[in-house]
Amino acid sequence: MKRPSNTLLGAAIGVLVLLMFSFAYANVPLFKLFCERFGLGGQGKARMKGEAASAMSSTTGPIESRNITVSLMGVSASGLPIRFRPSVPSVVTNPGRSVHLSYVFTNMSDDSVHFRAIHSIVPEQAAREFQLIQCFCFEDQSLGPRESRTLPVYFALSPRIPTGIEEMTLSYTLFPRDPKKKLPVPAQEAN
Repeated sequence: MKRPSNTLLGAAIGVLVLLMFSFAYANVPLFKLFCERFGLGGQGKARMKGEAASAMSSTTGPIESRNITVSLMGVSASGLPIRFRPSVPSVVTNPGRSVHLSYVFTNMSDDSVHFRAIHSIVPEQAAREFQLIQCFCFEDQSLGPRESRTLPVYFALSPRIPTGIEEMTLSYTLFPRDPKKKLPVPAQEAN
């Protein structure tokens, strides 16, 4: 097998160095073009030629002009004698503005009831931008026999909520809870 000459090897290495330098030099403008095309880093949103510009997101436009309807729901697990309802069935809000509302809970039995509320938010993309500030779901709750109680909920929608989301649902499910049993702490469970 014939070995390449030193001149040919030197020329190949020189061309390789020149290509690497050119790529490094062109990297910044190429990256800007990539970001502009795919809407990364605040360089605009991706769109096809001739297509109208997409609606402004709340991070680039006025958030006061975006109305989002949040529907409120709730259900009790089977066998839990609690009726509860929100103070209003839905609320219209803007990203960045806090919402104060309440839920009314009524124990329908002649015994004390202990429960925990678990919340869920749909659609999933909106759940990441839904900020619960104060909620009865943060702690276990209890109601005496035939007791009714009003508990507050404070939340806000992040200004980063994706465009195209005009409706979302905040739902609670109540589960019975034994007050004598402590809930496991996740960090202790992992160790």
